[in-house]
Amino acid sequence: MEAQNDNELPSYTVNMKQITIILCLLLGSYFSFSQEKTEFGISTEGSWFMPHKETEYRGWETKNGFGTGIGVYASRNLFWRVSSEIGIAYRFKQMQQHYSVDSGSDDPDTGYPINAEGWDKLPMHYVVVPVHLKMLLSKSFFVKGGIETTWIMNYEAVNEKPEFNWTVGFGSQKNKLKWSVNYIRGFKEQGFSDKQIKPDGHYKGSISRNNMFQLQLSYPIGQFKF
Repeated sequence: MEAQNDNELPSYTVNMKQITIILCLLLGSYFSFSQEKTEFGISTEGSWFMPHKETEYRGWETKNGFGTGIGVYASRNLFWRVSSEIGIAYRFKQMQQHYSVDSGSDDPDTGYPINAEGWDKLPMHYVVVPVHLKMLLSKSFFVKGGIETTWIMNYEAVNEKPEFNWTVGFGSQKNKLKWSVNYIRGFKEQGFSDKQIKPDGHYKGSISRNNMFQLQLSYPIGQFKF
C-alpha cells in the first residue's frame, strides 16, 4: 500500500478551490469590461446554526446556536433578469459541544472509571467570501444560489481551511432594501480545536458539518460604472 503524502490536499479541496478561483476571475473580468453599472452595498445577517455530525457518538452531542455578521458586496446584472454578486464579510457563530473524558479515578461503589464531562461553549469567528447568482422571478421576488469560501480565525488546529459551503435562498427587494432567507450547508465536515489541552484532559473543539438558516438584509450605497 502506498503511503499518502501528508502535504497532499484531498481532491475535493483542490477542486473547490479551483472552482472558486475560476468564478472569482470570471466575475472580476466581467465587472471590469461590462458596460453595466456595478452596485456596491452593505449587508447584515442573523442565523440559526444547527451543526450536523455525519456520525453521532454518545458523549459527543452538540447544541444549536445563533450567528450574526456584517459585510460589503458588489453586484452587477449579467443578462436578462440574472445578476451576479461577490462580497466579503465577517461572520460569528456559536454552538455547544459535549465532552466526556476519563478522570483517572474509579467509582468506589461500582469500580467503573469516573468520567469528567460537561459542555464547551464554542464561539467561531469567520471571514466569508460569498459568490452568488440571483434571478428575478417578478418585479421584486428573486431566488439565489452560490458558493461561500470561509476561513475560521480563532482556532489553532483546523482540518479544512478554507471551508466551502453551498447556499440557496429566496427574497424580495422593495425600494432599495433587500431581504432574503437562505439555507447554507457545508460540503463536508470541518474539525477545529485549541492546541492547548484543558486541565481535565480534553481539547476544546468540535467536528461537524455547517448547517444553518440565515436571514440577510442588504442595502445599496451607490452605483458606479467602470
